[in-house]
Amino acid sequence: MRNKLLLATVFSLMTTPAYAGEACRTAKDLVNLAQNFYGAAPDLKDVITPKVMMRLKGINGAGDPTALLYRHEGEEYTLRIIGGLLTGLEKAATWSKDGEMCRMVDGKLAPMTQEDSTEATIGFSFKYNRTDGLFPIEELKEGAKDGSKIMKGLAPGGLGFVVPKLKAISLSPPAELDQKPDYEFTRKGQPVTVNASPIGNTTLIRLKDIKAAKADMMTINGAYSMAATFKFDPEEIAKAEAKRLSEETNSEN
Repeated sequence: MRNKLLLATVFSLMTTPAYAGEACRTAKDLVNLAQNFYGAAPDLKDVITPKVMMRLKGINGAGDPTALLYRHEGEEYTLRIIGGLLTGLEKAATWSKDGEMCRMVDGKLAPMTQEDSTEATIGFSFKYNRTDGLFPIEELKEGAKDGSKIMKGLAPGGLGFVVPKLKAISLSPPAELDQKPDYEFTRKGQPVTVNASPIGNTTLIRLKDIKAAKADMMTINGAYSMAATFKFDPEEIAKAEAKRLSEETNSEN
């Protein structure tokens, strides 16, 4: 449960419509996705590092895809799918949108189906690059703004979801640690209180709450990982955390 919660806060996940029919389709959407994240302008990546994750699974009895095959003007490139996760997506940033992308199952083109056969879940991450823990609030806002611009570039791609803006930050320990990092918000050197929503070892904070507190600096102590993330409802997070704690207590008894 904990890993699932952390994944959902670090990688904002969205499920796209499932695929049906022929194994091959235009590569436009996938190439557009890769170009927006891995081909973004340098000024959109100086504060954050955008990353995208895609998982593919078979549904309605269809086999799980094992690779995606890109074809264009006689050239072919293969992206392997390992444990359901598409690898090497950054390579697609250099491909032409005029090519086609084919789903492969165990080295063969996926069979034609009359019903939905494959479902894709896409996750987006916008990790802040700064490592010293000294964050001017303007830098937090800039990272969220830059990530929102990258997301906006997906709008014409027809990926099957409404493109949201980044309105919050997610603070957690690095993947190899469990110790929750300490942090403090200040204004002109004096501490101020900012509403936050803890969930597991992660703390979610809305930019609107930072603004309301008139903070101008965030200082983080200890090892951390912080990312700009999408808007969230504090009440929903509180319910999820209460459920997590209840399940954790019950498992210990």
